[in-house]
Amino acid sequence: MRLLLLTVLPLLPDLAHAKAHRPPPAPTVTIRNGTIRGFHSDVWQQDFFLGIPYAQPPTGNNRFNLPKPITTKWEGEFVATAFGDRCLGLNQPFDLPESEDCLKINIIRPVGYERHRLPVLVWIHGGGFVSSGSSNPPYNMTFQVDQSVKIDKPIVAVSFNYRLSAFGMLGSSAMSAAGIDNIGLKDQRMALHWVQENIAAFGGDPRKVTIAGDSSGGASVGIHTLAYGGRDDGLFRAAIMDSGNALYMGKYADMPLLDFLYELLVGATGCTGAADTLTCLREVPTQVIWEVIQGISARFPQQWQYHIDGSFIKERGSISLKRGRFVKVPILLGCTTDEGTYLTGYGVNTTEELVYAFKLQTNPDLPDDVVATILKDYPDNPIVGSPGGTSERFPPPYGLQSKRLSSIAGDFVNIAGRRLTARAWAERGQAAYSWRFNTIPNGVPREMGATHVSDQAFIFANFLGVGYGDKNYYNVEPPERKARYIRTGLLMSRAVISFVHDLTPNHHGMHGYPVWPKYEKDDPKNFVFDGNTTSYIEPDTFRSGGINIFIHQAQKFLH
Repeated sequence: MRLLLLTVLPLLPDLAHAKAHRPPPAPTVTIRNGTIRGFHSDVWQQDFFLGIPYAQPPTGNNRFNLPKPITTKWEGEFVATAFGDRCLGLNQPFDLPESEDCLKINIIRPVGYERHRLPVLVWIHGGGFVSSGSSNPPYNMTFQVDQSVKIDKPIVAVSFNYRLSAFGMLGSSAMSAAGIDNIGLKDQRMALHWVQENIAAFGGDPRKVTIAGDSSGGASVGIHTLAYGGRDDGLFRAAIMDSGNALYMGKYADMPLLDFLYELLVGATGCTGAADTLTCLREVPTQVIWEVIQGISARFPQQWQYHIDGSFIKERGSISLKRGRFVKVPILLGCTTDEGTYLTGYGVNTTEELVYAFKLQTNPDLPDDVVATILKDYPDNPIVGSPGGTSERFPPPYGLQSKRLSSIAGDFVNIAGRRLTARAWAERGQAAYSWRFNTIPNGVPREMGATHVSDQAFIFANFLGVGYGDKNYYNVEPPERKARYIRTGLLMSRAVISFVHDLTPNHHGMHGYPVWPKYEKDDPKNFVFDGNTTSYIEPDTFRSGGINIFIHQAQKFLH
């Protein structure tokens, strides 16, 4: 129960209110596996069903295997009143339980809509495919459901865990030959199928599901729009990508690398001489294999990544986007102004140091002529660093060229992909709405700017600062600035809810803002969420020279 109290503390009524008002019976629903009992929050007028298994435990013979559906019934009621364990992950934020048995899903619904079938928002958490989980406090979707009721566009909210690091991304030639590829992404797919089969029992409409995610969760959403060559399996009717998109944020793992990591794992666990090394790996005690995985990860950081398998991930994302092989549904997608500041190291003061750092993060074999073109399009001029940029240079530890490097890195990793994804949808006549988040939250150094996923608390309408401690993003001074931040959070969260409910972000009910236009091939525009002044519309043409380099060269060196 400790996890529930930590993560959902604002949901619990005070004792005086509890004595004066007897809460309704615990809510129950019945699905094919049996009856689920959740709990009711009288404060928020919401029902919670937490930690429900959506697949068999990925332990024993199911370790390093594709997720398997649950085909048996529970004995008695399944008590769903606390988040399940997170999946084992690297450098996990927050002190929360985690284990191998982690494939759990959570549902939050507003009360009073029992006769309705509400649109559904499914959130896929970020964390670089190596960390995080749906129980992390900042992913509390209570506030989104609350806002949806306040603007008379009620939704059901869903989140889930999926396997991380080697548990979710281990691959090898032998595994691929057996059809075992991209395990963690297949977990996500299984969860989406579970939603289709069961969400109606919770009051959700399976025909009105929007999938969404941030960072690697946003990239995951992009992958699902491209999956199986863009095949529409009816799993969602819309998609939201926050600081991630349909153009992969890094480099696909290739089979030689996967085989290398696999053999490292086999050797370090004593499975080298086994007749079947995969079977041997499945028999290694959890703690032992997890310590080995952490050791390998320390030597080869960020190597546990997904790969092109010719089926689920049929081809490079750049090819799919160019050829229009994606699910034709409306999308809402965006990035922060300073996406790259979370990527770049300190102390970059010269052009030579910048080139070294950029190659290290992207491709060490980047041709000199391409590097020269990039430097030309990203001149040594800090004002080029961001739309409406600043002319100042930052002192140590950031470095004189930190703004320049972060602009290049941010465009390479996220912003070029956001622009390419929006453009691909527009070229096929599909609705796309693009945003730029330009607000520096409380607790974020000015030098970092509006950095990667700093819009999360705004999308989630997390005005209570759950999960942020004394760095509540809205704790800013003076009072008029705080009021602008809260208004920006209301606008952003309600625009997202409007999109989930009506397939347009413009039914947010907030006054004084321009209409958010669809993204057009010949007239691309962003909605800029700016809590420092006021939100507005801008042409999506900033840094076009450099971004076009990344888009045009995507098939050559971006993957």
